[in-house]
Amino acid sequence: MRAFIAIEVSDELREKMTELQKQLSLDGVKPVEKENLHLTLHFLGEIDETMKEKVIKAMDKLSCKKFEMSCEGVGAFPSNNYIRVIWVGAEAPELKQIYDQLGTEFARLGFKQEQFSPHITLARVKFLKDKEKLSEFLEENKQLELGECKVEGVFLKKSTLTPRGSIYENVYEKKLF
Repeated sequence: MRAFIAIEVSDELREKMTELQKQLSLDGVKPVEKENLHLTLHFLGEIDETMKEKVIKAMDKLSCKKFEMSCEGVGAFPSNNYIRVIWVGAEAPELKQIYDQLGTEFARLGFKQEQFSPHITLARVKFLKDKEKLSEFLEENKQLELGECKVEGVFLKKSTLTPRGSIYENVYEKKLF
């Protein structure tokens, strides 16, 4: 299965992000489906059943309390000059703590560590006809404060690619205490 580790976003924040996405109705810009808005901690790629069980055991070692995560600021990857992903930033000291704890365990399982930049992907850019309009959107929203949500768990998710987009399923949840 194609897998990743994620944090869910509250329904209230999903609504706000969906409203924000409406400003992105540009050719070549594909918004992420409302139910798929999340924060990825680690992308694992294809894993088999044996590795899935090892990942769950690694997740069970996670030690972190429930916390508040704030969502603020809109930006782009890899840069504002070459835009492929439009995102909302996510902030909480616990995010890095969870990322590091899981990263240590996942490195032992052979997964590669990526640089961590906490964000929720709003949209993906295939091609861009109106770069000026998108640049204005980014500038207008770079300091936008969407609010906070309580983080109560970390999820192992399965991603199924379809012609209509990705379908995500929760495989396992490590509840925070």
